[in-house]
Amino acid sequence: MINVKFNFKKNFVEIKGHAEFDEFGKDIVCSAVSVLTQFVAEILKNEKSGKFKKKDGYLKINWTNNEMSDKLMKYLYDALKSIEMSYPDNLKVEVNK
Repeated sequence: MINVKFNFKKNFVEIKGHAEFDEFGKDIVCSAVSVLTQFVAEILKNEKSGKFKKKDGYLKINWTNNEMSDKLMKYLYDALKSIEMSYPDNLKVEVNK
């Protein structure tokens, strides 16, 4: 299972694990989560509004508060929650308050 934990007060999100929906290279849940999160991480880095740390089965994104990054992270949260609704056995999205 992929576990995603957003912390909007401290401006970071951690993504850990593997979806295990299908075998490596055919896992649509893992692919969707990877594409969305890495795309957002690269945008934040390129816009100098954040940074990220990535390794196998792990991604942590830190962002600075500004209109663009705050909207981007909300959209990422919404997109991941939508995937979670379709694949609750493979993705869990939480918000730390």
